[in-house]
Amino acid sequence: MRKRTLALLLLFLTIGVTWAQKKQITISGTVISSADKEPVIAASVVCTDFPSIGVLTDVKGNFSFKVPEEARTLTISSIGYTTQKVAISSSPMHIILKAEERITETVVITGYGATRKSAFTGAATTLSTKHMKDVPSVSIEDKLTGAIAGLNVSSISGQPGSFSTVRIRGLGSINAGNDPLYVIDGVPVNTNSATQFGIYSTSGVNPLATLNSNDIENITVIKDAGAAALYGSRAANGVIVITTKAGRSGRTHYSFKAGWGSTDMAIDYRPTLSGEERKTLIEAGYRKYYSELRNEQTGQLLYPTPDLVEEQVRKTTEPSTAVPWNGHYTDWRKILLRKGGVQNYEFSVNGGSESTKFYTSISYSDQKGISLASSFNRLTGSFNVSHTDRRLELKARAFFARTKQNQNSEGTAFANPIYGVSTTLSPSTYPYNPDGSYSQSFQGNRGNNPLFGLEKNFNQAKIFRATPTLEASFTIFPWLKAKQIASCDYFNTEEAVWWDPRLGDGKASNGLFQRANSEYYTLTSQSQLFALKQFGEHNLSGVMSFEVEDYQRLENYLYGLDYPSFLKKEIENAGTNSGSSSTSSSRMLSYLIKADYNYADRYILAASARWDGSSRLAPNKRWGLFWSLSGSWNISKESFMKPIEKVLSDARLRVSYGANGTLPSNYYDHLSTYSFGYNYNGGTGLTESSLGSPNLSWEKNKSLNVGVDFKLLHRFGVSFDYYTRTTTDLLIEKNISGTTGFSAELQNLGSMRNTGFELELRSANITLDNFSWNTTLSVGHNKNTLLRYDGKQTREVAGRIVHEVGYPYNSYYIAEYAGVDPTTGKASYYKNTLTSKGTLDRTITTDPNQVSRRRIDKPYDPVITGGLMNTISWGPIDLSVNFSYSLGGYIFDDAEALHKDGNSEVLNLAIPKMYDINKMWKKPGDNAELPAFDPTNTFISSTRFLFSSDHLRLKSLTLGATLPNNWVKKLGVNSIRLYASGANLLTWKDKKLVVDPEFRGFVSYQTPALRSITFGVQVGI
Repeated sequence: MRKRTLALLLLFLTIGVTWAQKKQITISGTVISSADKEPVIAASVVCTDFPSIGVLTDVKGNFSFKVPEEARTLTISSIGYTTQKVAISSSPMHIILKAEERITETVVITGYGATRKSAFTGAATTLSTKHMKDVPSVSIEDKLTGAIAGLNVSSISGQPGSFSTVRIRGLGSINAGNDPLYVIDGVPVNTNSATQFGIYSTSGVNPLATLNSNDIENITVIKDAGAAALYGSRAANGVIVITTKAGRSGRTHYSFKAGWGSTDMAIDYRPTLSGEERKTLIEAGYRKYYSELRNEQTGQLLYPTPDLVEEQVRKTTEPSTAVPWNGHYTDWRKILLRKGGVQNYEFSVNGGSESTKFYTSISYSDQKGISLASSFNRLTGSFNVSHTDRRLELKARAFFARTKQNQNSEGTAFANPIYGVSTTLSPSTYPYNPDGSYSQSFQGNRGNNPLFGLEKNFNQAKIFRATPTLEASFTIFPWLKAKQIASCDYFNTEEAVWWDPRLGDGKASNGLFQRANSEYYTLTSQSQLFALKQFGEHNLSGVMSFEVEDYQRLENYLYGLDYPSFLKKEIENAGTNSGSSSTSSSRMLSYLIKADYNYADRYILAASARWDGSSRLAPNKRWGLFWSLSGSWNISKESFMKPIEKVLSDARLRVSYGANGTLPSNYYDHLSTYSFGYNYNGGTGLTESSLGSPNLSWEKNKSLNVGVDFKLLHRFGVSFDYYTRTTTDLLIEKNISGTTGFSAELQNLGSMRNTGFELELRSANITLDNFSWNTTLSVGHNKNTLLRYDGKQTREVAGRIVHEVGYPYNSYYIAEYAGVDPTTGKASYYKNTLTSKGTLDRTITTDPNQVSRRRIDKPYDPVITGGLMNTISWGPIDLSVNFSYSLGGYIFDDAEALHKDGNSEVLNLAIPKMYDINKMWKKPGDNAELPAFDPTNTFISSTRFLFSSDHLRLKSLTLGATLPNNWVKKLGVNSIRLYASGANLLTWKDKKLVVDPEFRGFVSYQTPALRSITFGVQVGI
């Protein structure tokens, strides 16, 4: 009976499908904008004769669906465009929508579909890359600086290919990571550091630098829970969705682009005194010192006459201030640093038919840093092809990259050339001996010759990355589509560090060679159902998804010591060698459901729920539910807004609330683990290496966002968002009894809140047929507050940082500077010791031993960040000018060796230019800016070296010119564009700040941001 029923059911379905195919026809086409000839994404294409049948255009403006054969007309509409009716054609349709507004509609791409900005209920900003395509930077993060409100990018190092720190709406975690999730074409990708040798260079190896930013179509930054909850446990810190370029139907287009340029420091980084100026200052300091030096018993002057003083000054300072043997003082910046170079080459092809489209590209980029040992080159390739056959659409994408990065050491390493030129190398030293050999006469540098280190040693990292993705979509019914995505994000790093045995760091070990290999891959599977149904003015849509993520990592490390020859660097040639290896893995399963309701583009509601299960957590805590509710009201759709629509239009109110979470950074924190290799009594042994946390769970992040958007005079657009973001169950290392054999255990204990606002102002300043000028101003403010620490203590001091409940998680904890004592010329400080009444003793002292540190109310992070973007088009001329800025933050200049006011160590060091002898204390009663230059001075970390990071930077500028068609046609090509572009061209900041203002916190000797200028040509065929 069951078999008969099933057979009848299959028969009826077959007849129904056959009848439907005979009675329906497939129509397809592309919708583009009349304003910029770009695709109109998420435009509504509805069959006029059957209003319940229709679709939205995809990210390329394409549409395809079935309609009854008697249908005659389509209605195409989109916010910001005039609704248009066109006759149905059997051939692919090419529809041009006329823009009715001066500010065209933008689209938000979440990775689970594209939505018109006016129909989006959350907080997100989409940025086209066409205005940043010529900027000479390999870093995607660097190009986002100042472009989006609420997104804060801070530099770690200016070396090519290095990391930047990206924060969306502040610091949301302590030990579980604060980086946003990056999603490329719907697939989350790994952006963890791929380097093991970060101890030698803080710049790191940036996996995102493997991407060619010119293969990117647009970038969407999702900030609130309304859309971020779709990604659950990975999206508590926001999501950056990257959509890559795809092929378009029509004639095949070829494009070639090349650019060349140079790089230099973007700021005057730690300028130092010349040899003569240094000598004058040191002699003046010691002259004062010896003229006042007395016998401790008798109190008599040891050098009572000027001649005796001068003789003693000469004996003390002459070896350290003399002109080198070559006859002139050494300019170490000219020896160790250089002007860098940039060259970029790209070739791309795109085209296809209505059913099959393709895009492919290859690019090569090479950058030489300002250090002799710093460089980055990258070879990338991409391939994107799609094919549509009736109800089936197939896509294949792949990205490949091979990078090679040479780094110099940073921080206070003697091999760091930045450290050398600003601190440890005085102009009285020289890199060579008279016979041409490398000098070892560097007292403050432990005999290390920095030039030898740059020329003979190396720190090199290579990355191979491949990200293939296969995607299949099947339209089950006009309103229901199934999609399957399978992706692999694979990268392999090869790292090598060599210290030559002849001199410097490698001399003590008679040579050192380290080699590391790391292999990472993430396999991702997404099985999805998309539904879209329209009932008159009611629109329903939904997504269901089942996702699997498998992450694997393998690391090998080898090292060798005691080399018989500096010519043979491999491990097998070492007298002593050893190695180790390790593996780690994690998995996650996810279930997602999302639903949206839209009534007449007036009232819009959205809800989502996602269940994530991760192997990183304790078995009874592995599953977490993450959800969001959001809605928007398009107020301008109401009848009472009609009388003022010429003044105020596109007004809408948005509200979203939701929860997502964060996983621990490590994979096995919940487990008690053992380590082997601890041998005992001649036998092998093991020991406990981690206590484990059996109740380890998710950090929970709840976010509320309230936003409003509107346009004034159809020319000025305004978006304002207020948010509050609260993180609970923060992962904190809680101190435990030492009888366990451990000092701390990772537990879910603390809580933290971020509140702030974001403002974006968009203006179509001038819009003429042959001239246009558009401006976007972004402003972002965030306030971070630690609400709870570990449940017992309300304050923890971590070096010169304090974590205190009721204040930002990171606050400076240092001495408070009180200026120069006019009587003695010494640096003075507020004692800030605690009195019996519980108040602070504000007495001033020059004795550092009487000074207590305190929390300083000068923010670690900027209070306001943002940018100003301008795009101008004048016939064949295009100009893009982008500024970035930050206000309210402070940087601690952590160059201790430079801030000792003449301490005897200065005899072996360079001296900062800030030590102007005319600004120093000389006699009692002087109201001086700088303390007296004195060999007995001591250094303590104080607010004296805390400087404002307020700055305005011309982040990028591009000027292009497209040659007239009648000129280029004679050359057999379609277009030629010449351009000049620059990055970090000008910086306005506090003159006392001698490090890059985009750095954060304690800054010592990191490579500053680079100023780059390139000239290029782009040819289209």
